[in-house]
Amino acid sequence: MFLQLKNISKQYHHRNGTAINALSNVSVTIEQGQFATISGPSGSGKSTLLFTMGGLLRPSSGNIIFNGQPLHDANDITLSEFRKNHVGYVMQNYCLVPYLTAEENVMIPLSLLQKDKAKQKETARELLATVGLSDRIEHYPKELSSGQQQRVAIARALSNNPSLILADEPTGNLDPSLAAEILSLLKRLNEEKGITIVMVTHSPEAASYGNIQIQLKDGKMADAHLSLAKEVLV
Repeated sequence: MFLQLKNISKQYHHRNGTAINALSNVSVTIEQGQFATISGPSGSGKSTLLFTMGGLLRPSSGNIIFNGQPLHDANDITLSEFRKNHVGYVMQNYCLVPYLTAEENVMIPLSLLQKDKAKQKETARELLATVGLSDRIEHYPKELSSGQQQRVAIARALSNNPSLILADEPTGNLDPSLAAEILSLLKRLNEEKGITIVMVTHSPEAASYGNIQIQLKDGKMADAHLSLAKEVLV
């Protein structure tokens, strides 16, 4: 077992006292090296589930276990160490610093992991080469296409040598051709490097890249995919 969520629920409370159930009793098990996709309509709880997996959101109830380590009741320091040591994040809007080059953007997390700046630069260039951007090292985000910006974001996500990449709509801002390139890159990282990937997507085509396909509706596992998830995950 690599990552297990058992009976996860997440509620958001309004000031007027009402509560919204973003997730209701969701149970998922993902093994190391798998590629999981989470799909469903807007507001179904996809991103909430992803951020809960990554320790960015705490569940209201339920258990989260990562490699035997409980995370659902972990303190902030433990969760921070978990994210720093094990998780890479890829977001829909790339989240690049506009006044830094591709290399410098990748070096941001590396500066927290390596003291030697020359080593940081070397690692950043290796990571940019991994995503096919050796010739764009000194380019600024505005000088890169949308697909190239997302590649920089993926290189940055690889900076801590993660065992888990969490991707929230990584192709949401891309045309079909660029989206296919990014999906192929994520699939290659999964197959060649053994990185477990969990990806939120609204696209059925993107969801098909996963060997585990989780579908949510109204914060719950959708019946149509629950049997498939159980068959693959147990």
